[in-house]
Amino acid sequence: MAAWIDLEIRLQKDKTIDKDVHEQINRDREHWKNVLSRIIVVIKTLGKNNLEFRGKNEKIYQENNGIFLSLIEMIAEFDPVMQEHIQRIKHDEIHSHYLGHRIQNELINLLASEIKNKIIEKIIEAKYFSIILDCTLDISHQEQMSFILRSVDISATPIKINEYFLEFLKADNTSGKGLFEVIIDEIKNIGFDIDNLRGQGYDNGSNMKGKHQGVQKRLLDVNPRSFYTPCGCHNLNLLLCDIANSCTKAISLF
Repeated sequence: MAAWIDLEIRLQKDKTIDKDVHEQINRDREHWKNVLSRIIVVIKTLGKNNLEFRGKNEKIYQENNGIFLSLIEMIAEFDPVMQEHIQRIKHDEIHSHYLGHRIQNELINLLASEIKNKIIEKIIEAKYFSIILDCTLDISHQEQMSFILRSVDISATPIKINEYFLEFLKADNTSGKGLFEVIIDEIKNIGFDIDNLRGQGYDNGSNMKGKHQGVQKRLLDVNPRSFYTPCGCHNLNLLLCDIANSCTKAISLF
């Protein structure tokens, strides 16, 4: 009984035999927390400014190691936390330094997921929304469709209309039916109600604006209130092409 009471007193006063071990664990936890917070800030900055992360190698203090590691080196010149982290790397005290491409990609995906969730919350709060879509081939010749949502931001003062790029959708079938199924599946996966769709805007391709088999017609069949508006930029582009083709001077110039 005396031993139990003694243990209880020592636990309350934090004077147990493993006190030093716990303090070391807490110091390490705080160190890694500070290191990761700085890495996340660098990733947010590069992503916000649409800058490339990596260079020809992924080694600290080497030539052509990319913007990400260059910013880490710059922070280490002024910040004691990052200085200590770099010293641990140099002296081979740690093997997991969290500066490689895998942690970069993981943090990018986590940030993107959080941003996407915030956008979805805003649109669910606003209830009604419109979609804007456009397809293009990437470098691997994979057809990808940009998925943009347009809604009223009721959390802003004054209230305003915003457009949010959500993600690229993989489109293996570029027919009107194939694209329509991709759109419907994405809207359901997000958790939106298709009945709250109030607008749709695409280019002038027959698979998109077709009156009988196009995406806009198929969506109108599901929700008659999802009015279709052709893309103004594509219309202007076609108009300029027609103007140029009807002018002999313009034809000779181009």
